[in-house]
Amino acid sequence: MEFLENQKNQKSQKEQVKTSKIRFLCFIGAVILLLSGCSIWIGITPEQTYSAEERRMLAERPKLTKKSVLRGKFQQKYEKYLGEQFPGRTKLVTLRTKLSRLLGERDANGVYFGKDDYLLERYQMQDFDWKQVKKNVKQTAAFLKSNPDAKALFVPTKSSVLSEKLPLYAQNQGEEPFFELLGKMAPSEQLSHAADALKEHEAEEIYYRTDHHWTTLGAYYAYEAWAKEMGFTPVPKEQFTVTPVCSTFFGTTYAKVRTGGRADTIALYEPKDGPQFALDYNMGEFQSDSFYDLSKAEGDDPYSVFFGGNQALVDIKTQGQKGKTLLIIKDSFGNCFAPFAAAHYARTIVVDLRYVNLPVSKLMRVYPADDILILYNTAQFMDDKDISKLK
Repeated sequence: MEFLENQKNQKSQKEQVKTSKIRFLCFIGAVILLLSGCSIWIGITPEQTYSAEERRMLAERPKLTKKSVLRGKFQQKYEKYLGEQFPGRTKLVTLRTKLSRLLGERDANGVYFGKDDYLLERYQMQDFDWKQVKKNVKQTAAFLKSNPDAKALFVPTKSSVLSEKLPLYAQNQGEEPFFELLGKMAPSEQLSHAADALKEHEAEEIYYRTDHHWTTLGAYYAYEAWAKEMGFTPVPKEQFTVTPVCSTFFGTTYAKVRTGGRADTIALYEPKDGPQFALDYNMGEFQSDSFYDLSKAEGDDPYSVFFGGNQALVDIKTQGQKGKTLLIIKDSFGNCFAPFAAAHYARTIVVDLRYVNLPVSKLMRVYPADDILILYNTAQFMDDKDISKLK
């Protein structure tokens, strides 16, 4: 009897092992079919190059070369490409984030769920390519030294300025390593301290809750401090008409998690008795008498209401005013700053190096400037590979 019982147990164990193997093989087969199906789907559908929700370019299909495969770069790039082209990606991101929050996690996909409905980007200084960072700082410092009338204004990240909004125990290294490097390499008298004004007004809505940009109010406080540094009398805040143009704005930070936050309001600050402007976009592409494209307020990217989005070059002339020319070299943070600064100059040239295929020195032969302002968000500047044109 004992012998028969042992045989039954052995047979049962073998059946369990066999069943487990079948289940495992079925699971592996399902994963392979899923990945194969997704790869086929990605291969036959048009490649998405831009995400309107995240306001950024998506990863392109990497080139397959022997060198890239041996170094592992192709595998890394292709993994990122698959992740960004994955069918139903937006819904999967939403599901993943909600599950993370149910499990009590304080962040998801590089975003902290902060106090007062703020979504704050999680930046780690070691995640940046410091070879690129040093290259950018060195290039900027050299440009400043060659142009004594130039100033650089670097806008800190929301997570840095509004650190009190971060959840308890959130890792927040700050941007001190970047500013220390900048302070060592660039002339201190040419570094604007306008961004310090943001910390003084941290209790106000100077950054969007769901987007990485500063609000128009935040840009105003930086303008106010910069104008004083330049010897101008800034236009008082009370002399602006504040017009909300979108009260349902969910920005780039929200797009990374698809949950949390609270809708932001985009507002325009227009001087009540200000001058008239004539704007020429992209060397004659089109003209306007406004800094704003109100049609964008109801579109996929309401932040594009400023200048109608990022433009390569905008030539702004102040009607009836004679005097100096200002050159602003900027990223997207400069879009809501430029209207404030333009009021103090007869002409303002606004350039985004990401869309211009010329070095700044050649541009300045066509558009000579008396004053120059380099305006970038710190995180975007550290990643930007177009700073090499700043020569």
